[in-house]
Amino acid sequence: MKKLLVALGTLGLMACGGTAKIGGGKEGAAQAFFAASSATSAGANRSAQPLDITGSVSWKCPEGGEASLSGFGASVNTGGGGASVAQNFTVTYKNCGAARSDVGVAIYNGSFTVTQAIVTNSGNVSVDQTFKGRVEVQGAFNDFIEADVRQQVAVTGLSSSGGGVTMKLVGTIKTSSESFSYNEDINVTAGGSIAVAANTR
Repeated sequence: MKKLLVALGTLGLMACGGTAKIGGGKEGAAQAFFAASSATSAGANRSAQPLDITGSVSWKCPEGGEASLSGFGASVNTGGGGASVAQNFTVTYKNCGAARSDVGVAIYNGSFTVTQAIVTNSGNVSVDQTFKGRVEVQGAFNDFIEADVRQQVAVTGLSSSGGGVTMKLVGTIKTSSESFSYNEDINVTAGGSIAVAANTR
């Protein structure tokens, strides 16, 4: 009987997912967020003039699953003495294997609301995005990313599958460990890899 209870308990733990926490402090939280933001490259491809705000878009996550971008709309910013048009949408993660770690795949579920504008400067194309919402980080993890943050990054970096990327973050990103405030450039690695807290390896 005891053996049966132990076996059932083990199955219950397996069903609940992993126990790893997002590591790496401020940079690690930014890396985990960047893995999620890569899904919005599908929206950046729709930001030509005129804006395409019809239908929805799917993005295949690098480690399985998908994210969907839906509810597209247009927003007009008249601040700074001018006017610019951006698009807004919701990105929803559905068992999205957005990142890999030393202990296994990080599976994202949840959603962010995003406002996004494409900026062209001296031949370079970047994307200026604001994220608000919360995503559960599951699979090998038991954590979350809660964001209220503005991200500026090159479109090529957002859609890259490898190499270093520099992005500017302004705002806050929260995980189960801590809330981090940003107003700076952060270097991250494209391709969906995140750090694991040392005490959960």
